Amino acid sequence: MSNDSHNYEEEPPLSDFLEDEPKKEKKGRRRFFRIIALVVALALFVQTVSFLFEHYSLNAWHYIRESESLFNDEAIEAWQSSVVVVETNTGHGTGFFVSEEGDVLTNHHVSDEQGPLWIVTADGKRYEAESIKHDIEKDLALLRVDAENQLFQPLKLAEPTSFLHENVIVIGHPQTHSFIANEGEVSEEVGDYQRLSITNDVYPGHSGSPVLSQEGEVIGIIYARSLEERTRGEGLAVPIQQVQAFLYH
Repeated sequence: MSNDSHNYEEEPPLSDFLEDEPKKEKKGRRRFFRIIALVVALALFVQTVSFLFEHYSLNAWHYIRESESLFNDEAIEAWQSSVVVVETNTGHGTGFFVSEEGDVLTNHHVSDEQGPLWIVTADGKRYEAESIKHDIEKDLALLRVDAENQLFQPLKLAEPTSFLHENVIVIGHPQTHSFIANEGEVSEEVGDYQRLSITNDVYPGHSGSPVLSQEGEVIGIIYARSLEERTRGEGLAVPIQQVQAFLYH
């Protein structure tokens, strides 16, 4: 039996049987992911710049300097301990204690959120709270802090009267800042004490801030910022007459 001599070629690798992905498709895919990464990076950059501009703008520095100057007054500094941050799932506003037991007055539109409410005091303590009373028309809400065997320092409510052209101080949490005080005056009383206009500039986060007389008595509560061009974003407040009617009737 003869041995035939056969020349067998080496078996080709498996990769030779696979279909190569077109180079253009690979380049297109890489370019797509690069564009996505660039868009994400740009969005983060814009967000960061926006935050820094909002937090460190010239107007913000003016706010901070004015606030620091006002808090050099021991009386005004003491009022700060009665003012709180009202936190919700979607943002924050301002409120202030109206009783030693922990009742906090704020705006209805601040507290009218689904989910828990939290109160943060000037010393950094955080308490859960619940809404126990509200008035949509007056835009007022009364919250109660869940803090047993603890007393808080309430602000004193002024007697109902006219405060036209009186100097006032607002303490609140505008934009990204906390516990900022600024000074202005009552410029207008509208509709038989239905609304106060004050010259203090207000921003998102100021809603629920107390409007305080020079004696530290609450004469109103911020609920909005004026949109009129002549006012430059000055504050609108619920007057003390409406606040007392809400609390005691």
